[in-house]
Amino acid sequence: MKMHSCPHATSSTGVKRKVTPRCVAAIVHKDYLGLYETPTAKTLVGLVERKLGVEVSYTTCLRRKNQAVADLRGDPEKGYKILPSYLYMSEKVNPDTKTSLLLDEHNQFKYLFVTLGASIKGFEYMRRVITVDATFLKTVEGGCLVIATAQDPNLHHYPIAFAVVDGEKKESWNWFFTTLKTVIPDSTELVFVSDRNASLVKAVAEVYLMSKHGYCIWHLSHNVKVHVRQGRDEVAQQFRKIACLYSEAEFENHYEDYRERYPSCARYLDKSVDVKNWAKCHFPGARYNIDTSNCA
Repeated sequence: MKMHSCPHATSSTGVKRKVTPRCVAAIVHKDYLGLYETPTAKTLVGLVERKLGVEVSYTTCLRRKNQAVADLRGDPEKGYKILPSYLYMSEKVNPDTKTSLLLDEHNQFKYLFVTLGASIKGFEYMRRVITVDATFLKTVEGGCLVIATAQDPNLHHYPIAFAVVDGEKKESWNWFFTTLKTVIPDSTELVFVSDRNASLVKAVAEVYLMSKHGYCIWHLSHNVKVHVRQGRDEVAQQFRKIACLYSEAEFENHYEDYRERYPSCARYLDKSVDVKNWAKCHFPGARYNIDTSNCA
């Protein structure tokens, strides 16, 4: 990549000049070569002033910082345009790989699904528990990244599939699970673990009719603790311990004590969440040690 040289800090008359945007980009490229994480625009203002002794505005630094990152990562619009070629080659060099690209009515990107052939074959030897979660993409285009993972007998995380969708909506979750079902069929042994996103829960119930669905007790513990004013972390921790008990008798004893100490939390649980979805001893399937969706 060609580097642009910066103008002199001072002119022949001794008057200070303001730094150009190209100079800021040159500093970012030189000092942070190949790095995705670069200083904030505010930090760059001080960096340029210390290095060159010239004034520079926040806007100039922000604009050229973004340009420097774009030079490294590429233009997002161009990236979306070459997706079909990328997916074609992914299937060519990775046998049995499954990809799906859905466009909207304007012939623009809507959904993307990718699972490698090796992941599909390897799932036969994994525990039949799939953890699903989504995270927001902090990009110009936005959207959500959806991840589905499993766990091998040595407790290692095993990636199954990922997707990019426009948001955690009923339509997008239905599309994701419908596509996932083409490579991992429905089964009475299959278990999904996730948070309680209403669209996700409904999509699993509609697409995977025979599977079981357990809720992430970490997310649920954060919902529980808001029903008390003091000792919230202790309330959440005690809930997670009770949820992981294997014996029904032991569970009933501890939960009854929990109900007496934190009646408002127990009322929330009894009213809002079926005990079969969060208590290990009452869960109709085999979750093994997978009680949260944190791995995803």
